[in-house]
Amino acid sequence: MYPLSARIGILTAILLLAAAACSFPAITTPTSVNIEQTAVMGTLSALGTQVAQTSAPVGETVSPGDTATQPPLPSSTTPPQISPTPQNPLVVKASLCWQGPGPVYEVVSAVKQGERVTLLGRGSIAGWWIIDNPIYHDPCWVMADVLQFDTGFNISGLKVFNPPPTPTPTSTKTPLPTATNTP
Repeated sequence: MYPLSARIGILTAILLLAAAACSFPAITTPTSVNIEQTAVMGTLSALGTQVAQTSAPVGETVSPGDTATQPPLPSSTTPPQISPTPQNPLVVKASLCWQGPGPVYEVVSAVKQGERVTLLGRGSIAGWWIIDNPIYHDPCWVMADVLQFDTGFNISGLKVFNPPPTPTPTSTKTPLPTATNTP
């Protein structure tokens, strides 16, 4: 019988021969290269475009009118530019929102700087916009310098609001008693 080290050596040699006998994929080099097809596929690959290869196998000719087997040509058109949709006006400074144009009317709400509001129309008195009250969702008036409009925001078709009648001031003071002369 063989010593242990010899048996391990023989077993190792058998395993190495068995591993070498396995069929590893052979590395082959193409016999003919279609340079034009390689350039197109390389460009499409670099662009990250996935295209199914429908061209004829190497060595087979393709007639110019045969579109079923020709690879698609890359498009040289640029995608259309998408213009942003104008957003609702931006409140650029905090302000009160009145029932009509100015402090003679009751304050119904306030708008915060940085919020977007829905524009309902413009006042018949210059310098005033009518917005949807962000809290109570009814129309209220803000001064023009409070709002900033995006480029492309169309104000030409807005409704024109007339101010409501001015409120009648009511006296909160109780009348003083009048002195009467008694004879």
